[in-house]
Amino acid sequence: MAREKIRLNPSIYMIIGGIAVIAVVLLLTQSSFFQKFGNQNDNRDLAQRMRAAASAGIPQPGGSPFCLVYNGSDAFSSKVNGQASRVLGYMKKPVQMTDIRKAGADYRGCQAVIISLESLRLIGDINRLASYVEQGGSVLLTIVPEPDDAYYLLSRKLGILDTGNWVSKTGIRLYDNVIIGQSGLHIDDDFITNTVLQVELDSDSHIHAATSDGTPLLWSRRYGSGSFTVFNGTMLQEKINRGLLAGAISMLQPDFIYPVFNAKVMYIDDFPAPLPAKTELDISPRYKGDLPEFYRNVWWKDMLRAASRYNVKYSGVIIESYNHNVAAPFSSPEDSDREGLIAFGRELLKQGGELGLHGYNHQSLTMDETTARNYGYKAWSSPENMSLSIDEALRFAKASFPNYTLSTYVPPSNVLGPEGRQALKRSWPEVAVVASLYGEDASGFSYVQEFELAKDGVLEMPRITSGYMNEPYGTWFAASALTLHGYFSHFVHPDDLIDEDRNHDMKWESLYEHFSDMLKELQMTYPWLEAKTSAQAAVAVENVLTSGIQLQHNGNSIEGTVSGNGGNLSFFLRTTKKIARLSDCEVRKIDDGVYLVRASEPTFTIELKEA
Repeated sequence: MAREKIRLNPSIYMIIGGIAVIAVVLLLTQSSFFQKFGNQNDNRDLAQRMRAAASAGIPQPGGSPFCLVYNGSDAFSSKVNGQASRVLGYMKKPVQMTDIRKAGADYRGCQAVIISLESLRLIGDINRLASYVEQGGSVLLTIVPEPDDAYYLLSRKLGILDTGNWVSKTGIRLYDNVIIGQSGLHIDDDFITNTVLQVELDSDSHIHAATSDGTPLLWSRRYGSGSFTVFNGTMLQEKINRGLLAGAISMLQPDFIYPVFNAKVMYIDDFPAPLPAKTELDISPRYKGDLPEFYRNVWWKDMLRAASRYNVKYSGVIIESYNHNVAAPFSSPEDSDREGLIAFGRELLKQGGELGLHGYNHQSLTMDETTARNYGYKAWSSPENMSLSIDEALRFAKASFPNYTLSTYVPPSNVLGPEGRQALKRSWPEVAVVASLYGEDASGFSYVQEFELAKDGVLEMPRITSGYMNEPYGTWFAASALTLHGYFSHFVHPDDLIDEDRNHDMKWESLYEHFSDMLKELQMTYPWLEAKTSAQAAVAVENVLTSGIQLQHNGNSIEGTVSGNGGNLSFFLRTTKKIARLSDCEVRKIDDGVYLVRASEPTFTIELKEA
């Protein structure tokens, strides 16, 4: 008996066909082919933007200056004064500097006076300084003066009732938000050490900060119509403490306003990169297997989860190989992982992140033998070999992401020699950002940066902190930079968790918990920070650096004018008054008496009223 043919309804065929099409599309979207041609970015014009800004020049701030007085023949005085000058430069405030050994101090026309002298006797007539303050002026002493005759003439006006001996003290306690968001912070660690005078203050003195044992470190006191602010220590010579200096300066005058970058940036160095094929490493109780599988199935998923929870965008910087070649040819290294680059790169970009370049390999671009040997690296023999290695790294990235433009460079081990810096520009016209280190390096090996637009059109945009742990040094340094720059920049490495010097003898679960806690605390304390990739942050940083900013105070009104790049800048405003009316800007309270101002136009107005 013949079987009957089964006839399906035509709609069934349509459904089956639709399912097949969807399956093919899903397969393609997961394939290397699709990924090669599916990713693009808007970084193509970033380098051109930076070059144009560099050639245009940077407008200088106008108006009455902050007058800085220092002793050019004293290294300590000069260094503290240099930090004050840098802070005011970032704040876009005009500066007038006086080397007291070459000229007398003149307070006429000064917005405020900042004195970095170990002996007040050098300024001559101390009564002229007292009269300046009594008539409404503001003075900040960044170095507690020696107890000489000039000191004793002024000490009562500084709020000092009694003076004891010089002593060394560690740690810091904050009694208010001189560091934004950190009122009540106590760091009891000897990376903060000061030589201080033991002093007894009167009841009219307001203490902002003290050492761990309560010795007054920073205080202010009204005198007449003006005020004195005194720093009783030696730590302001160090770069990591600029935020404390910025906070003290911002409290010198009422309604103090200055521009900030307003960006939160997170780098992952050596990622994507070849994964080490080590096995049987006891790094996680959740997973027993080889290291590449752990990174794919545990570490990276956890990192993506943290970014989603705490509003972070990752900027990963690519390594093609971990070989030690510093001489051509560089093509097709054995350990290059194109599939890994595509897979991790795809998810990184999908997360809203960015791909940058760390290098062809992890050999820092330096020709200095001593520097290279310090890191166990090889010194490069010529700039030509450096350029060829960069060519190969860019070719490797372009082969997987042909529509994507790399614009950020992070130097391996934060080391970059002058020849390497030139090789970057020569081989990579699209490079717009070099992101190395902000903190000082006593060894002198690191590429230490300021936020600045170099003459060749590359933005120097340093990173601040690093690691998965929320340690006291990092907490302080991050808060300090946030107070001055409104900027958080941090980096980690995938291999931190297998490095004995960086994993703190912890399994991944513990490190991840610390990392999550750090991001959670950052989000809770500074929820206003805008998560950005390196390239996005570069636009915000360049906007501030290259804009001319004029801020006019008229009674209870602040009128801002921004030239150059125009509006869309962020500012910190510290005031005891209330916000009344706004024009072409929005204001958000971010701490007691501290506001984030976002200007939407080149001119904006903030009207205040008494609280």
